[in-house]
Amino acid sequence: MQFYSERLRYEKFTPDHFEDYFRLVSQQDVMLYISGTGLDMEGARKRFERSLHADGQQSEMGFVAVYEQVTGLYIGLGKIVPFEDGLTEIGYALLPEFWGKGYASEITSRLVAYARECGSVESLVALVIPENRASVNVLTKHQFRFFREVPDGDVMRHDYILDL
Repeated sequence: MQFYSERLRYEKFTPDHFEDYFRLVSQQDVMLYISGTGLDMEGARKRFERSLHADGQQSEMGFVAVYEQVTGLYIGLGKIVPFEDGLTEIGYALLPEFWGKGYASEITSRLVAYARECGSVESLVALVIPENRASVNVLTKHQFRFFREVPDGDVMRHDYILDL
């Protein structure tokens, strides 16, 4: 699974992506609204192993490493994975040096288009901590609407939905 957007290239996670993944998820700023804290090597390996199998054995789904097309630099990850009740989850995480460049919006737009191309996805869901205003803004810009509030450990999570 490999696809492109205007400035970015996406390729499905393989074990070879772990080094870049660890560089991303070990950063406190990146993980603040995901796990609450940056991950150590052991935590990152466990989470990465889960991400390698998050496709639910659907080859068109999964976690993707995201690269700038022009420079080839790793900028972060995206995901489009089976969720619950027929929903498909999308999400992203970016290295801080790539924040504020419109990449979150570009990734979201491409994942929505990709879901439509798959033909079997009826609704997308994105999970966000309400304090993460930047991600809430990205989602609402792409016509996601607030769907429900869900207790998630010590925090309250908001799920946003987009019917395709």
